[in-house]
Amino acid sequence: MRKRIEFYIEKGNIEDHLELLEMSDACQWLIDTNFTLLSFNKVYVRHMQLFANKTPSIGEMDIVLACFPKDFADNVLGMYRKALAGEVVKTMEKGFKEDGTEADVMMIFHPVFGDDNSIIGVNCMRTDISEYLQAKIQLEEKENRIAQISWQQSHLFRGPLSTAMGIVNLLIEEISNRSLSDEECKELIFAMNVKLFELDQVIRHISKQASH
Repeated sequence: MRKRIEFYIEKGNIEDHLELLEMSDACQWLIDTNFTLLSFNKVYVRHMQLFANKTPSIGEMDIVLACFPKDFADNVLGMYRKALAGEVVKTMEKGFKEDGTEADVMMIFHPVFGDDNSIIGVNCMRTDISEYLQAKIQLEEKENRIAQISWQQSHLFRGPLSTAMGIVNLLIEEISNRSLSDEECKELIFAMNVKLFELDQVIRHISKQASH
C-alpha cells in the first residue's frame, strides 16, 4: 500500500507529504480515481470520527461518500468528478466546528497528475474560514466608517471653513485699505472665532466616530 500511495503523490517523497499533512490545521485527504483514500491527516481522522462515527483507513472508500447523508455525499461526489476532469474546484458553504457551532467552510479539490500528465487522483482540503470572514466583515465596516468620515469632512468642514476664510480675506483687505472700523474688525474676529470653534467641534465628532 505504501508504494501505491507514493505513486499518487505528485511531488516529493512520502515522508515529506505526510509531514506536511500533519502540519496543517485544515482537514486534508487524498483519493484516487476510484475515490479510495490514499492518505489523510489527523484533522481528517478526528473530523470523520466526530461527524461520521468512523475511523478512516488507507485503501477504503472515502468516508464522506460512504457514511455521510446522501445530499451532502452527492455534492462532494460532483466536486470530485469535476476535479478528476481537470478542474480546480473551490466552494464555500456552511458547516460545523468540532464543538458543534456553525462554521463557514471552504473546500478545495485539486486534480493530481501522473508522470504522463493523466489525472490520477484528487488532493482535497476542508478548512474553517469563519475567523477570516469575521475579520473581513470588520475591515469592511471600518472602511465604511472611513468613507462616512470622508463625506463628513467634505460637507461639515466646508461651511465653517469657507466663512472663516472669507473673514480672513476681509481682514487682510482692511489691513491694506483701512476700510473697516476697529469695532467692525472686532466683530469679524469674533465671528471667525465662532466658526473655528464649530470646526473644532466637527473634528472632535469625527475623531470620536473613528475610535469606535
